[in-house]
Parts: sequence; structure tokens; C-alpha cells
Amino acid sequence: MTDLRVAVVGVGGIGQAHLFAVTSIDGMTLAGVCDADAERAARAASDHDTIVFNTFTTLCSSGEVDAVVIATPPATHAPLVREAIEAGVHVYCEKPFTLIARDGYELGQLAAERGVVVQVGLQFRYHRAYAAMRHMVTGGDTGELFRANLLATNWFRAQEYFAASPWRSAWRSSGGGVLITQAIHQLDALITTVGMPSRVHAGWYCAAHVAEVEDELHAMLEWPNGARGTLSASMNDPAGREEFALHGDRGAVIVQDYDFRRAEYESVQRTIKESEEEFPSVTAVWEQVPIERKSSEWFDMIIDCHRDFARAITDGIPNAIPPMEGTRVVELVNACYLSAAHDQPVALPLAGDEYATTFDRLGDGSLAVPGLPIA
Repeated sequence: MTDLRVAVVGVGGIGQAHLFAVTSIDGMTLAGVCDADAERAARAASDHDTIVFNTFTTLCSSGEVDAVVIATPPATHAPLVREAIEAGVHVYCEKPFTLIARDGYELGQLAAERGVVVQVGLQFRYHRAYAAMRHMVTGGDTGELFRANLLATNWFRAQEYFAASPWRSAWRSSGGGVLITQAIHQLDALITTVGMPSRVHAGWYCAAHVAEVEDELHAMLEWPNGARGTLSASMNDPAGREEFALHGDRGAVIVQDYDFRRAEYESVQRTIKESEEEFPSVTAVWEQVPIERKSSEWFDMIIDCHRDFARAITDGIPNAIPPMEGTRVVELVNACYLSAAHDQPVALPLAGDEYATTFDRLGDGSLAVPGLPIA
């Protein structure tokens, strides 16, 4: 079988990881690169023995590329994805898929109509600890969930993070701060495990950086079954942590990085309703769940995401993160931003252009993320 010919667009930053992913996978060949910085593109082409496409349009119309990896700043994703789909070129697009969920769902419809495979780069779907947790929850081990708490404060960044790439600090080019750029991975893990919340109430700040976008966000979440939870995301904590805790009627699971523990206990609801004691004693037996650790696990997740993309194209196997699936987390991010901007609860799913107007106001400065200087 002929190798899948793949070009990488945007070869700085995360684009470097995609260059190595494409050249590491059997059945894929690097067919070219494209970048707004001509010197950077030439250097990448030389390093990987491939060619440079001077424009994205030239790349898509060349007939020399089957698929493209889009690793450019977020505001460019929607127009580039659309152009590729219309040219019949398959797309792997870095997160966030789009800045506004409405656009992501529209692109999903277009891809389906044109028979083009689109994969969204939410590679934490392949995080082994999250996958094990998802398996336990969806398999019914925990019983019905009543609480989900997500702590994503492990994204510490200096001001140089914004200085090195100024587009990161502006609403129009980045689409937001820590929630859409970093914690989107953990947020996607949340909704793939427990489903989309039906209501959010969020607050945000730009507490420690000079930027338009948030560096910290906290939210209360509610689900249709009455379950509740919390979300905290920050790039301000040098000792920040990644912790995902789920509590159900018959069990609980906690993931801290790759450390995974589970507990089993008698039914919470039955104990509350039937116990004749005021202070019933419920034994929760915690056990460690072994998760394989590898020094390459972060890169392995990207590799797995690419392999899934390739199989969908060559073998017709549905990929795990098509546009309709990869846009759900954007919709949840949009809901959190809408709630924080207006300091009021927001129901999901969002209606039409409900967030688009607020996004425009954030972009023109008529709405702003409040600062909260840290002494």
C-alpha cells in the first residue's frame, strides 16, 4: 500500500512534534511543509528532507498531498480546515479545533458531506490513566456519578510565554488563555468520561500576567442527572497539580498525573435512605491501579492520535475525534467564558450565536478579563 502523503503546516512549537510523529509512523511519509516564516519552513524542510509549499492554497491544490497537519495559531484553524476540506484533503488539526463551537460544528457537516477525514488533536484521549478511568466509569464500576472535580493547575507559564509568541495574549488570535489553550485537554477528558454538563457558572482573572486572556478560571458545573462538580485551571501555580476525582454511588476514582486510585463502598443512596444510624460508618477500600509509565508518554499520545487518523483514511475505521466530537470541548469552553464574562450561569447546549457576540466584545476590548495582582 502506498504511504499516506502528509504535509505539516506550522513547523514551530508543537509543529515540531508533528513533524517527528509523521516521520515516525509506518504508512505515513512527510510530503512537505508550509509556514508563514519562510526561513523556518526552509530549515524544517532541510532537517526532514522534504519540500516547502509557499502557500497553503498551493499545498492543497498540488495533488502531492493526501492529508495535512494544521499546527498554526488557533484563529487560523477554521479557514485553513475549510480550505483543505473543500480541496478534498484530509485534516489533522491541533486543538482548539475552532475558537467558536458554531464554526466547528459547521466544519463537521462540511467534512461529512465531502467525505473528508478530520481529526482534532486532543491527544489526551490516549492518556493511559484517563483511558482506564473512563473504562471503569462507563463500565458502571462507580455507579451513577454525583460529583466530578477537575484540578488543572499544572500549566505554569512565565510572562515570556506571551512575549515569545504575542498571538497567545490576544483574544482574536488565541481564542482565550489557560482554559482553551492548555486545560482543554483535561476538560476533554472530563466530558468524554462523564458527559457534557448542562450548566456552568464560571469566574476568571488575568491574575499574574500581562495579557488580554485569562490565566486562571474556576467554575461550578452541573449535569443533567443532578451531579455537580468543580473546575480549576491556572498557569500561575509553580506547584500546580493535575487531579481528576470522580465520586459515584458505589465507588470513586482519582487520577493524579498517572497515579490512579479507586475505591469501592456500599451504595451511598441506599445507606443514606436506609441506615438507622445518625453517623453511619461506610468503609471505602482504596486500591492502587497500575498504569504503565514511559518516558515518552506525552509523545506517545500524539503518535496514537496520528495512527488513529491514518487508519480512518486508509482503512475506513471511524476516527476517535472527528469535528463533531472535537468541538464539544470548545462548546464547554465557550460556555465557561460566556458565564465568566457576564458573571451568570449559562445553560448547555449553547444557542446559535450566543457566544459569538461576547467573543467579538472580548476581541475589541469592550469586555475584559479582570486583573487580580498577586503580591
